[in-house]
Amino acid sequence: MPSSTASVERLFSLMNNLCTTNRNRLSQDTLTALMMLCRDGCQQLSDDQTSKIVEIFKKMKERDIAL
Repeated sequence: MPSSTASVERLFSLMNNLCTTNRNRLSQDTLTALMMLCRDGCQQLSDDQTSKIVEIFKKMKERDIAL
């Protein structure tokens, strides 16, 4: 049993920062991929994990965003 819940609390904080009222329609796969990228960074992910994340984002429909 972990003696601290700090790591879990950090993950919930990260999730709350990613899943905001403006981004409330993120799928579970997209949210998981974003959390892995934010938490581990690209360098820490295996090639397999990176490929899965890239495939998730390839499947997303294109959006017209005025910047």
